[in-house]
Amino acid sequence: MARAAATDPLRNFKFQVIIQPESGSRLNDLIGASLPKLGFSVVSGLTVQNEMIAYREGGMNTHPHKMVGQSDYGPVTLTKGVFADQDALYKWQQFMHSWAQGGLDDEGSQSGSNDYRCDVVVTVHDHPVSAGSYAQPGRSESDPTPAGAIKLGYKLFNCWPASFSMGDLNAGDSSILIQQIVLNHEGFAVQWASSADGTVDLSSVSNIS
Repeated sequence: MARAAATDPLRNFKFQVIIQPESGSRLNDLIGASLPKLGFSVVSGLTVQNEMIAYREGGMNTHPHKMVGQSDYGPVTLTKGVFADQDALYKWQQFMHSWAQGGLDDEGSQSGSNDYRCDVVVTVHDHPVSAGSYAQPGRSESDPTPAGAIKLGYKLFNCWPASFSMGDLNAGDSSILIQQIVLNHEGFAVQWASSADGTVDLSSVSNIS
């Protein structure tokens, strides 16, 4: 146990995704309670690319100076199965255009903001073997946190759906119906555990922009 915890890299399959709407947004009232219960099978696309600005100087003709420009954060894709009682991702995509109707609710009145952006927190947990524990069946739905200490976490800021898609239907197949949501965002912050036996406290992670 101790050797594995000290020398093994993190596994990539034990993770949790939490989508956090703005507290005063109508989006939080619409789907906020459903978002912590969504289990995702794949999270992909965490990248950042730093722009290079070339500057030529007279008298220095062998090479240009290279300066850093803006940082461009690639979209992140979340993938999960389709469940009959889980429509939160689709409702998020639909909510983005609520401003076009003046932000009115079902009763025709306006309450709360139309902020469609959310922060997304992804946490990577100890493998059950190296952590020495495993999630027990029958865990309360109010406590969706997987077993095992958090060893890595990152937070995506100001996310909104770039696209939403579902897999094909095929009567000759027996596959699972999959849905994907691609998120644009304005940057991320990553936090590692301070040591092999430490944990990550994401409460200290704030927007880097």
